[in-house]
Amino acid sequence: MSLKQLTSEWQQWLRENVARGCSRESLLPLLVQGGHTPVVAERALSEALGLAVPEIPPAPAPGPLRPEPLLDSNQCLMSDGQRVRIAAVLDSPQIVLYENLLSADECEAMIALAETRLTRSTVIDEQLGEARAHEHRSSAGAMFQRGEHALLSRIEARLAELLQWPLERGEGIQVLRYAVGGEYRAHFDYFDPVHPGSEPHLRGGGQRVGTCVMYLGEVEAGGATRFPSIGFEVRPKRGAALYFADIDAQGQPDVATLHAGVPVTAGVKYIATKWLRQRPYRV
Repeated sequence: MSLKQLTSEWQQWLRENVARGCSRESLLPLLVQGGHTPVVAERALSEALGLAVPEIPPAPAPGPLRPEPLLDSNQCLMSDGQRVRIAAVLDSPQIVLYENLLSADECEAMIALAETRLTRSTVIDEQLGEARAHEHRSSAGAMFQRGEHALLSRIEARLAELLQWPLERGEGIQVLRYAVGGEYRAHFDYFDPVHPGSEPHLRGGGQRVGTCVMYLGEVEAGGATRFPSIGFEVRPKRGAALYFADIDAQGQPDVATLHAGVPVTAGVKYIATKWLRQRPYRV
């Protein structure tokens, strides 16, 4: 079916180049540059090559496909008393910047909690689905189970209320520390279903539908979160949080969410990341 999602001109172009013996590696980026999403491009290419077309897990039903953040006013008073301010909103991709999501004491406590278990950060291998160190990500991280600590439980409950997404549909919080030179090059948080390594992660909780990056401190220079495709950048501010939906309104991976952690050039950057899933998540 994905081949039929291309225009007749693109279908003809693809078939001609496959017949000429062009490789998958050479054709895929051209399809993406032509305006097709990576999912559609990969599935159409697989079909043209006569290979098995990767399955896309169905969206959960009933209910919304992705979180619906509270946006009725410029401030949101949480049930635990925290008054969160909305600093910026973008519709496509869906991005919300919050201030005062965390108190100064909560930021310091989370940093102290993480310092007891920081290890080298990893990325997910696209082919094997395993976590491994990679030169594109130079940070130290501490992973926590959901509800592992009273502090984390309070913050997770606040996020569930603010983003209107069930608590059980979230991964545990990950705290990251970036020293000078530390960065995370441009990447997506969603699991691309065309990669074999995504399958076990999609099976356990479904797609990542939202990301929340909480800034635990100021950074002297560098360390911003940058979305290169849309020319948008957020610089760390203690207690602030950046939320963005990893999928679009139709439930498909949103390529506009390509983002990067800009290298830290002075100071130390601490953030806490929370990923939200389609379905209840269990480790």
